[in-house]
Amino acid sequence: MPVLSSEEYKPLEDKLGYTFKDKNLLEQALTHKSYAIEKGVKSYETLEFLGDALINLIIVDILISEFPNAKEGELAVMKAFFVSEDFLSALAEDLDLGKYLLVGGKKGKFRINASILGDAFESLWGAIYIDTGRDLNFTKSLFENLYKNKVISMAKSQEYRRDYKTLLQELTQKKWKERPVYRIVSVSGPQHSRVFEVECSVRNFRALAVGSSKKEAEQLSAKRLLEMLQDL
Repeated sequence: MPVLSSEEYKPLEDKLGYTFKDKNLLEQALTHKSYAIEKGVKSYETLEFLGDALINLIIVDILISEFPNAKEGELAVMKAFFVSEDFLSALAEDLDLGKYLLVGGKKGKFRINASILGDAFESLWGAIYIDTGRDLNFTKSLFENLYKNKVISMAKSQEYRRDYKTLLQELTQKKWKERPVYRIVSVSGPQHSRVFEVECSVRNFRALAVGSSKKEAEQLSAKRLLEMLQDL
């Protein structure tokens, strides 16, 4: 039986505009592995994996539909922001998702951070998809009803443009639990007009870029590697 009653889940379902048929599935979507280990139940990790793929698909479809003339590289940067930990955790906060999460350890000791909120948001959408009988059209329509206008508005105002190094690090940590490495390849030009060439790498992937400062070259190389990895 669910830890929370149907009535306690109602405010969340009202915000979503969706009522779960299987409350146990909703509960699993909100169960952190720390709680799952303690209680011997399923965590949200599998649902998170599914939800991640669903949200990626929906976001890409929105961006391609709304910005048909955008270049692939720009679409990749937009996508990186709209599937990032920061963006998804903000959507989770709008749903007050943190107060429904089941976590292990002593109350007040476990810190529900942005990473956990983002993961739980993804798992919630994986659960919705399964609860609808794997109805992709319905799930997509529900997500778009809630968030499509927000994505389009932020994309048009270019609020997705952030620190490329941060975006890249979020991506590589999510994929491989690794951080990118930056290396100055060369410095040329006179003292008043230096040109820095920087290599950004992670695993076997590398991107080079030049800039008028080390910081600029790092940002540009991070942007190039980010675009490269989005194609994987």
